[in-house]
Amino acid sequence: MSNHDFFKTPSKEEIISRLCAMQEKGADIPKIAVMPQSKKDVLTLLSATNEMVEEHANRPIITMSMAATGVISRLAGEVFGSCLTFGAAKKASAPGQMGVNDLKTVLETLHKSL
Repeated sequence: MSNHDFFKTPSKEEIISRLCAMQEKGADIPKIAVMPQSKKDVLTLLSATNEMVEEHANRPIITMSMAATGVISRLAGEVFGSCLTFGAAKKASAPGQMGVNDLKTVLETLHKSL
């Protein structure tokens, strides 16, 4: 089950609430993608991800912040608990989605350090 907000980043509490609702409805992997208006919004998404995984989740979740401002959430989301990210094989299907080859390089480098 997936929830997208292409206009803003909801509050941390709202992000967690939406993910919990998807989980309660039986989603295999709850997913939320939000649009940041600032760097602080990206931190809100990552903080919500961390809290969701540590306190509420009983299954994997996927979270991401879109556009160029949110790209770090696509690269390092797993550090905060997001189980998956997306890369573009040819054309990006969402704002801020990186090419799969660049994404692979960054993730391999990150994984060496974890």
